[in-house]
Amino acid sequence: MKITAAVKKFRKDIGRLFCGRNLVWQASAIGITYILVISGADSWARNLPRAGDLSALVFIAGIGGFVVPLVLPIAAWAIGGLRRSAKLIKTGWLIAQVEIMALLLSIFYKALTGRPAPNGFGPESSTLVDISGVWQFGWLRGGVFWGWPSSHVAVAIAAMTLLVMLYWRQPIVRYLALAWATYVFLIVSTTFHWLSDGVAGAIFGVVIGLTVAKSVSCYEK
Repeated sequence: MKITAAVKKFRKDIGRLFCGRNLVWQASAIGITYILVISGADSWARNLPRAGDLSALVFIAGIGGFVVPLVLPIAAWAIGGLRRSAKLIKTGWLIAQVEIMALLLSIFYKALTGRPAPNGFGPESSTLVDISGVWQFGWLRGGVFWGWPSSHVAVAIAAMTLLVMLYWRQPIVRYLALAWATYVFLIVSTTFHWLSDGVAGAIFGVVIGLTVAKSVSCYEK
């Protein structure tokens, strides 16, 4: 995929996120978030009993959430180049695209909502009071690192959805993608993000992955 073609496709797919059913799905993420917050589900998930120290699992999910998205497209390009596989090279571009789209969409919403991290995480968190219902609506009132939705989950789910669509007939790719995305969602959504952050990130990720995959004419069905 040429760079000019990739940029053109990226712009078109960004536009597709904000029309039709994709807007409905984004609205559903907001509605589900409201239900999870007022029902106390966010606090409940955050206070689930822990089977020992989860710091290693949190570290893997946190750091892996940054490293894996960088490695995936590079690996696809490298292997595609060695095998002279146009599909693998194109897959690398598509993975990079969905990851960037997921990150940008997450940053956009985080900049508007400014939600603090759960108790024990982030500069504004507290271990003494329940802050699951705290929001700082506006523009950049709470930064774009923590907050709603989870960019870790959105990026992982977007890449997983894309890979599942592209390589549906290859179980090892399908299962590895599903396993990694599920792991990130479960750990992130019960530690340094609220459950609703993870659920919204998952919805956004699926929407992005499907939007990009459906616009590709040569993936395996």
